[in-house]
Amino acid sequence: MIKIQNPSEKIKNATTAIVILVGALGLGNQVVAATVTPHRAFYEMQLGVADQNSNVQSVSGRSAFTLDRDCDGWRSNEEYLIEFGGQEGSRDRILSRFESWESDKGDMYSFEISENSSFEAAKDFGGFAEIKTGGGDAYFSMADEVALALPADTYFPMRHLNAIIDSAENGKTMLAASVFTGAKPDDALLSTNTVIGGWRGEVAAIQMGEFGQDGYWPVQVAYFKPAATAAAPEYEIQYSMQPNGVIRRYVIDYGDFTIIAKLLKLESVETPTCP
Repeated sequence: MIKIQNPSEKIKNATTAIVILVGALGLGNQVVAATVTPHRAFYEMQLGVADQNSNVQSVSGRSAFTLDRDCDGWRSNEEYLIEFGGQEGSRDRILSRFESWESDKGDMYSFEISENSSFEAAKDFGGFAEIKTGGGDAYFSMADEVALALPADTYFPMRHLNAIIDSAENGKTMLAASVFTGAKPDDALLSTNTVIGGWRGEVAAIQMGEFGQDGYWPVQVAYFKPAATAAAPEYEIQYSMQPNGVIRRYVIDYGDFTIIAKLLKLESVETPTCP
C-alpha cells in the first residue's frame, strides 16, 4: 500500500476542487453568468513530478464531471478513478463520486460523497450548510448531532469562485477567503489564498468547438487548515480557466508530488426552462 498522509482526503479534496471551481463560474453577475456554458468534461490524469523519496512514483486516472443548472442554483457531479504506483511496484486505487449543489444566492450548499479505495473502508456520506447574517452552521450525515460553526465571512465554493472571477476581470491579483468545501467535519472548512495571473491569449491544445475561447486566466489556490501555523499549504491547485467555465488543464500540488489533469473532450448539457 502506498503510504500517503490521509491519501483519500488529499485526493478527494483536490479533485473535488476542480468540480467546485467549474460550477462556481456560473454564479457571477449577469454578464459572467450569461457566458458560462453548462457542459460535461473528461480529463486524463498523470504524474507531474515526484520527489525521489516520495511514496508516489506514478499516477494514472480519468475523471468525468458535469456542470448543470437547475432553477435555483448550480449542480456539479464528478466521478473519477485514480491509480497510484509506489516505489516498489505496489498499486493503490481510489474510485470516487462527488455531487454538490449551491444556491444562486450563495447562502446554501449541500454535497454527497461516495468513495471506495484499496487502503480505507468505503465511505458514503453527505452534508448541508447555510450562511446567515451572523454566521452559519454545517451538518454532516456521519455526525448528526454535531454542527460545525461557520464564520459570517465564510464562502461556499461557488461564491468564492465568483469573487475570483470578479478579481480577475478587475485586474486584482490576490484574494484570501475562508471556504466551506464539503468533506468530513475536520476537513470541510479551509482557509485559502488565491493568486490570479494576467490573461493569456493562447489556443487550446484540443479542438473545443462551441466551448472554445481565445485564452484563459492562470489561477493558483492554496488550501490551509484554519488553525495551521506552517507556511506550507495542505495542497495547491493551478488552473487554466476560461471565462465560459471550461478548465483546460489543472495541476494538483501535494508538496512531494504533483498530478496533471489534461482536458480530453467536452460535451453539451441540456438546461431546464425556468420561469
